[in-house]
Amino acid sequence: MRDVQEKLASTLGQAGQRLRGAGLPVELGERMEGLAKQVYQPCVVAVVGRVKVGKSTFVNALLGEDLAKVGTTETTATINYFSYGDSDPEWPVRCHWRGGKVTTENREFLDSLQGNDMETLQRADGIEHLEYFLPNPLLKQITLVDTPGTGTVVEEHSERTAEFMRLNSQLRERHDRDTRRLSDTADAVIYLVGQVAKVTDQAFLQEFAQTTEGQASMLNAIGVLSKIELQPEVMARRHELSRKIAGQLKESLNTVLPVAAGVRRALDRLLQDDRAPLQQVVSTLRRIPSETLEILLDSQEFFCDLDFPDSPIGPAERRELLGDMRWAVFTTIARITADTSLDLDEVVKRLEEISGFKPLWEVLNRHFIQRGHILRCYRIAGDAQETLNEIRYTHLPNHRRKIRGEKDRLDRFLRFIRCSGGDPETAAELEDFVRGHLDANRQASELEALYRDLDAELSALFHQLLEYNEDFEVLQKLDTADGDFSEAELAELRPLLGLYGAEAQTRLPPGAANAEYVGWRQMYWGRRRGEASYGTVQHAVADRAFTRYGLILDEILVGSDNF
Repeated sequence: MRDVQEKLASTLGQAGQRLRGAGLPVELGERMEGLAKQVYQPCVVAVVGRVKVGKSTFVNALLGEDLAKVGTTETTATINYFSYGDSDPEWPVRCHWRGGKVTTENREFLDSLQGNDMETLQRADGIEHLEYFLPNPLLKQITLVDTPGTGTVVEEHSERTAEFMRLNSQLRERHDRDTRRLSDTADAVIYLVGQVAKVTDQAFLQEFAQTTEGQASMLNAIGVLSKIELQPEVMARRHELSRKIAGQLKESLNTVLPVAAGVRRALDRLLQDDRAPLQQVVSTLRRIPSETLEILLDSQEFFCDLDFPDSPIGPAERRELLGDMRWAVFTTIARITADTSLDLDEVVKRLEEISGFKPLWEVLNRHFIQRGHILRCYRIAGDAQETLNEIRYTHLPNHRRKIRGEKDRLDRFLRFIRCSGGDPETAAELEDFVRGHLDANRQASELEALYRDLDAELSALFHQLLEYNEDFEVLQKLDTADGDFSEAELAELRPLLGLYGAEAQTRLPPGAANAEYVGWRQMYWGRRRGEASYGTVQHAVADRAFTRYGLILDEILVGSDNF
């Protein structure tokens, strides 16, 4: 893969220089050079969803820290970037202001961004995004972005002033626009969909369509069914619902996962101090008779206020146990921790399973972290292609119109020279001079050639990136192919599919980079493909091995620099 990164960075850098000298706006060349600088930066993963879907709780649970503010209205939300690094605990955030100014801010500043007053709105309106640096291993390979969200909610107070309403609406519109921009420009996207009106896959699909606006791509997107702990019906059907939805959205998403971020974050706190907080919850709730506890868990009011004679735990102690935990999260945890058939380790295991974060982390590692360089290069190449499209559909037509105008001008000058009746030798010399200075055809031809060259180079890189991604996807399938392939076949397939590097030399055994060996192995996997049933792991792996050997054979036969 390193060769594609180097090729992409080189192509974009050279494209910037060539565009600068092609009579085009300077901004086009600068854009290409800016993209070249992004090639080796971490993969950007954006968390996207409609407002109040639980994005900040999800991000906090993913990072294991309460950094993104929870429970605020969307008007005071900010775009938050989480990157790898160290920061001063007293000054934990870097604020990027609209207009370019960057300042380091303290927690008091963060607290000042919460609320619905005019001063808070004005301050939030001036912020481009906030940036946090954390020594979190997850962030070594990716930069996580918590977006404000799309959509709006009903105004809370009809008596708000006109200025407040104007600023409120303006900030909402910008948040909505910025969220959509980030979902379009991020290297990978986690789409969150929260509670739906009905517990059906169709309701999820409708909400997902509103969240993504049809922009999701299976290459770089996963779906998350969030807040599952808030609906017992969803909790009970979470795996079935997610599998069914994932099948229906297989062209748009890698997978769909159910998560209970509130449970995950609460569990993180309960596991502190060698599990002492969790032990307290377990011992306290198990002192309450099970029938009484079920009545208390029917509503927060019952739990906090009812005083049962047979309960050794009174309302005051129960309120302290609940603390500031969300009621739906607490009841989910309470029913597990109160089960006397479970020991402490089993309680933790059950709560971790309900939270859904272990499979989420595994998916993020496989699909985003391990192949982050592929996703980033793919996105950058796409952005570069957008610039080429601008040249093709805007600047080239402008040049063609200029050609027509210059041709008319040249024809007028030449007619004038020929009709002037002057010295023929001088007239011929003047014709050559005018042609040389008004040769718009030559300039347009050079621009056309430049566009074709860059388009061909980017198209080749796109193709190579897609091939690498296909290798990666099939390489993951080998982990589930127990008994489908012999040890010798696995030893051949893993390097072939890029486990030890994407360069051709790392895919083949030493001394095997020749047409005879590669052709022989391609025929072998062609036979294996024919023997396997379509849709099985065996067929997918054999088909990819056959294709990869074909690509390598093409390189050998055309005398690639890799050999």
